[in-house]
Amino acid sequence: MLEAYLEILELGYFEVTEAFKGLADEHVWVRPADGLLSVGELSGHIAYWEAVKFAAEVGDSSQTSPNSPASSPLTEHAFAGKCLISSPLIDHRFAYYHGTVASSPSKQHLAMTAKEVCDELFRVHTESVAHLKALNADLDRTLPGWPEGHTVRDFLKYATFHVAYHTGQMYSARHLLGEDTPDN
Repeated sequence: MLEAYLEILELGYFEVTEAFKGLADEHVWVRPADGLLSVGELSGHIAYWEAVKFAAEVGDSSQTSPNSPASSPLTEHAFAGKCLISSPLIDHRFAYYHGTVASSPSKQHLAMTAKEVCDELFRVHTESVAHLKALNADLDRTLPGWPEGHTVRDFLKYATFHVAYHTGQMYSARHLLGEDTPDN
């Protein structure tokens, strides 16, 4: 059953590649309007949460991660930990909308091209899925460090929705920046 969920998640990532096709490098980190996120920031948000959910050494609520400040919602929900994947896209500024809007991408982010952001998002996804598979977890198991009832199955279902939702936002951002997209 895990493979069935992962096949659907992969379909969402196929659409991500479509959203990146023809994306101008100069538009990757440009917010199309006040209050809207750039394609790069949306990619960071997707990567951040997939890595945190599927590839983190979790702890209890008294722990903090070098990737998340003490005030982060990660520590409030008792699933703070050290992410086992390193990436410029796994950055606490991408965790939640308000934090992203209140900050700016780093110089390292701004130097990344459309291809580099897309490739990095896929690398994080591939490694996150590998970590998930290595757990060999029952789909109805609550992952360690997460609140009771947050099962592997729930995370996979939400991840599929999450990728699709934010991919739609990528298309909208590109349209607002005046780009023609290959689809949507």
